[in-house]
Amino acid sequence: MAVTNNAVIGVALGYIEANPDETDLLRSLIVLALHGPPVVTRSTTPAHVTCSAVLVSPDWRVLQTRRRPARNWRLPGGHIDPEDQSLLGAALRHLATEADVEANGLIPASVLPVDVTAHPIDAVPALSEPEHVHYEATFLLHVDDRTLPEPSARGISRRWVNLADVRGKLGDKLRLASNRAEV
Repeated sequence: MAVTNNAVIGVALGYIEANPDETDLLRSLIVLALHGPPVVTRSTTPAHVTCSAVLVSPDWRVLQTRRRPARNWRLPGGHIDPEDQSLLGAALRHLATEADVEANGLIPASVLPVDVTAHPIDAVPALSEPEHVHYEATFLLHVDDRTLPEPSARGISRRWVNLADVRGKLGDKLRLASNRAEV
């Protein structure tokens, strides 16, 4: 079964309960999910949900990926597909397809995202795509070992970066989680 608006609302409300200072960020998404079309469909405007995976090693290094021809390193993630059954499942699928890391052996920190960020996306007239917002739900996953098998697909590059290199609100949340894990 595809991810429903009710499932998104449930995740958003759980996230707000854990992060009450971010209520304003998710208010518009919840209203859209209550009254609008499916918020997991990439054509839904003015906003829809995307997912990403932040995979951390035991020493709290973070996996980043790059697919050719892209030049920038990023967390694996993207749009939700109709066959995805949960937001976490979508993040795991992106981790498998973009980093060639299978879900077996990974330990999710929670079924709720560690972070949600709203990213404004510019219009793409060539694709008849208007300006819109991506609500990116980022899920924290742990792996027992940084040693990963060689990617089976050409064009996939991976690297482990220091936690200090992860900027912004996500970096702050990961550092806090890292400090809790050391206690």
